[in-house]
Amino acid sequence: MSGIEAVVMLVWWAGVATLVVWVSRRKARKKREARDSHEELRTFAEGRGWSYEEVVERLVGGGRWWHRTTGVQGNNVVSGTHLGFDFRAYEVHQNHNDMDDTVKTVSVHSCWCLELGTDVPDLRVHRDGLLDTLEHGRAMKVGIPKLDKDFHIVSRDEERARAVLLGGLAEFLMSDRRAPELQLHLSDGRLFAWRERTALSSETLIDPLDYLVDAANVMGIRAPGRPAQAP
Repeated sequence: MSGIEAVVMLVWWAGVATLVVWVSRRKARKKREARDSHEELRTFAEGRGWSYEEVVERLVGGGRWWHRTTGVQGNNVVSGTHLGFDFRAYEVHQNHNDMDDTVKTVSVHSCWCLELGTDVPDLRVHRDGLLDTLEHGRAMKVGIPKLDKDFHIVSRDEERARAVLLGGLAEFLMSDRRAPELQLHLSDGRLFAWRERTALSSETLIDPLDYLVDAANVMGIRAPGRPAQAP
């Protein structure tokens, strides 16, 4: 081996070693940041009288995971009562491997679930996108041009779902600033919202809960024990 080749090999191995060290430190930093964030979430939840669990197996599927009635594993699960409604908020972690299975990344999505305590029709409201028909199925047409254009709405009970939409939910979806980023799912006495690629934290936990309560109130659903407001 010539002197030049030896230098090249030395530089190459030095680069590999540097990369390995950088990756290891980056992973360690991310784990430390995640651990600190989870502790902050636990402190925030318990300070409000809510419960925190690191992992809960076999949650009822909702939101993005509507098709899974059981078997959703929730991470960083917060449960409690917000404005009179029982709720549960949690993360779902999805693992992704490269084609050669050598690199694994984790996508974190968050879901919020409000217990309504009353019968509701199946109704899923997605922000309209190019692949929505393929991913979510055929959209129902409500007959409100802006709503039909901006949202991809799917239901297994279109007659009842249309009545809910025309009863006030459609106007709420078209006017509320949170609607474009928080997709809704109404099913089995529960109202779900979910946000992709977002972790739960003290900053992200409350606003979606307020959004769900506002949506429930628009549908005429009041928290158990709270009297209905006069029109």
